[in-house]
Amino acid sequence: TYLSAWGSFGTGYGQFNLPSDVAIDSLGNVYVADAGNHRIQKFTPAGVYITQWGSLGIIDGQFDTPSAVAVDASNSVFVADTLNDRIQKFTSTGSHLATWGSTGSGNVQFSSPLGIATDSVGNIYVADTGNNRVQKLRPTGAYFTEWGTPGTGNGQFDAPASVDVDAAGNVYVTDSLNSRVQKF
Repeated sequence: TYLSAWGSFGTGYGQFNLPSDVAIDSLGNVYVADAGNHRIQKFTPAGVYITQWGSLGIIDGQFDTPSAVAVDASNSVFVADTLNDRIQKFTSTGSHLATWGSTGSGNVQFSSPLGIATDSVGNIYVADTGNNRVQKLRPTGAYFTEWGTPGTGNGQFDAPASVDVDAAGNVYVTDSLNSRVQKF
């Protein structure tokens, strides 16, 4: 059943340019990855604008096409800063807390990360799209593990685009160019 909608094209408060992802915090507030405007916007559950943060750039707190947003159990906000090849962590009001990653294929290095999720204990999962893998980071941003290689077989990816984790700890990955979803 349709309930409501908000926003229009533009750069003003509550307007969007290529919104690419949403996340909900424990209070029901909605965070939108406004990729084309290089920012995160926060709204009440009813869609009333609260705040925003970010602009185009490479310093901490700035973005280049933030494609995904996730919120953990303590309402910390994680952003896949796609074209800067990094992950950024913020408070629920937009204060910058940490930045992890750089361009590459090593541990905590990324190539156009498009998806991000957190689990019940605060681990961070990143759909590292250009590297055809998922990286799992500890709540501190330290490397934990990874899986996936390029290909079409089970456990292989061709441009994994989003990731999510259910209450049981199962990880779901959209394997976009293989036209499937894989569960781990």
